[in-house]
Amino acid sequence: MAFLEELGRTLTGTGKEMAEKARVLTETLQLKTQISGEKTKMEEAYAVIGKLYYDSCQEPGPEYEKAFKMVKSSRERIAALEIELSRSEGSHICAECGARVPKDSLFCGKCGAPIKEESVEEEKSEEDTVVLVEEPGLIQQVEEGDFVS
Repeated sequence: MAFLEELGRTLTGTGKEMAEKARVLTETLQLKTQISGEKTKMEEAYAVIGKLYYDSCQEPGPEYEKAFKMVKSSRERIAALEIELSRSEGSHICAECGARVPKDSLFCGKCGAPIKEESVEEEKSEEDTVVLVEEPGLIQQVEEGDFVS
């Protein structure tokens, strides 16, 4: 009987230790999750601040010039890719709000603007000129039709 009682005490003690370790681990994970959440909120706030600064700044200082060029290049590339995507899907891009509109629509479903057949062609003519492709430390001019990896 003494053996069983000793075994019982050992199991009870081990169980309590495991429960305490699980509690500490749970608290640690909760705190790390909260810290991660706050860091995400902070990064989102930084992004909002940066976007507001970008939108309000006419002439960036020299320390922001490279970042401004990267944003402009990315916006141009996204616009070109969205036009290409809309063509492959058989749709138009609304000239007023930029929403994707089915090809047979006469009006934009988002803003209500009439869809002109030439709106895609106007966007194409803007896209056909020159696109800046920026990679870390490198800016290239790429003519339409050139492939950049």
